[in-house]
Amino acid sequence: MISERAARAADILESIEELNKMIAFHRDQSKDSSMQIQYETIRQELLKELATLLALVRVPIEIAA
Repeated sequence: MISERAARAADILESIEELNKMIAFHRDQSKDSSMQIQYETIRQELLKELATLLALVRVPIEIAA
């Protein structure tokens, strides 16, 4: 059985994958910088949460700015 933390980490990774697509779309096609910034902010928050989850299992990561 998969742990709750592992399931959340997988959910976060899937969300980040989708956010990356939306960021690229708004950067390259729609040119809507406000939407791009909103998606990047959400992505950063998810990365922080993922880092916290990984730290709990002693897998420290550093998030680039």
